[in-house]
Amino acid sequence: MRRLRDIAFVCLLALIPGCAWARGALPVKAQPAVWRTYDLIVDLDNLSRTYTCDQLWYVFHGILLRLGAPIDTLNVLPYHCSRTPSGDLRSPRVQVSFRMPAVLHGASAKWAELSAVRRLIAIRPGEPKRLKPTDCPLMRQIRETLLASLPVKVLHSDLDCGAGQRFGVTVRLWVARRG
Repeated sequence: MRRLRDIAFVCLLALIPGCAWARGALPVKAQPAVWRTYDLIVDLDNLSRTYTCDQLWYVFHGILLRLGAPIDTLNVLPYHCSRTPSGDLRSPRVQVSFRMPAVLHGASAKWAELSAVRRLIAIRPGEPKRLKPTDCPLMRQIRETLLASLPVKVLHSDLDCGAGQRFGVTVRLWVARRG
């Protein structure tokens, strides 16, 4: 009973501003950062269905926007994809280039271009808009390729692509502070 009370107390502290240690050490104040450019090729292998280049563009574009990539730095180029959803190409590639904040520490903070804050971001059907429940196998490969190449910490990953096709990934990352 005492352990349950202690856990409840820590959970309550996580809601109080300034108790960063109870929230997994998420800093409450912005940190100095610079923009880091990423240029990646994501190889998708033997997907469960065919995707058109437009479908892949919208999914990747939406995910990168959710992760905080500025729209003016975002470029998505799918290739080896099908012209129609009934095609037979199931191993497309997507080249992405974009920028994300990289936090500076110590003396290098004087080179800061922006301030960054930590955020939790969920990716699931409807978030981004074009991501559908049937995209679970695609999201599994995006987690193993794109997300694994970025400075994000995956906190939760439910990618059991069974009959229900419900899935979700929650990541913690640095994003540019607005305002």
